[in-house]
Amino acid sequence: MERFTEHGNGTISDVRTGLMWQESYAYVETGNNISWYDAEEYIGKLNRGKLGGYDDWRLPGRLEIQSLYEIAKPFESRGKTFILHIDPVFEFGYGSCFWTSKTRLSAALGFEFDIGDIHWYPKGSTKATVRAVRGDWQPRLLINHH
Repeated sequence: MERFTEHGNGTISDVRTGLMWQESYAYVETGNNISWYDAEEYIGKLNRGKLGGYDDWRLPGRLEIQSLYEIAKPFESRGKTFILHIDPVFEFGYGSCFWTSKTRLSAALGFEFDIGDIHWYPKGSTKATVRAVRGDWQPRLLINHH
C-alpha cells in the first residue's frame, strides 16, 4: 500500500499517521530560511489562502516531522551530494532544517533532515524553514502498518 497520497492541490496525505502535509515548503517560495516567528506568519498566510481548501494548518510537532524522516535519497546541492531522508513525493530543494511547534522560552526546536538531528534554535534565528501539517496524529496507524 502506498504510504503517501498526492491530492493534486498542494497537499499530501500520509496513511501511516493520518496527517495531511503541505507538499511544498516555505524555502521554495521564499528562497531563504526563515525565523520561527516568520514560520508562524507563513502558516497564517496558508490558512488565509485556504491551501487545499483547509484553514487549520499548523506547525508540526517533533514526532510529526520526524515521522517523515525515512527514505535515504541522495540529492545534489551546491556541488555536494547529500543523503536526504524524506520521501521523494515531497518537494525538496535547499534547506534541510524544519521548525517544529515545540518551544522553550525564546527557543524553538528544529529538525534536520540531512542528519536526523534535533536542535534548539533562537526563535528569531533564520536557521530553518517550514512545512505545514494538519489533522490529528494517530499513532495507532503506525502500529497497524508494521
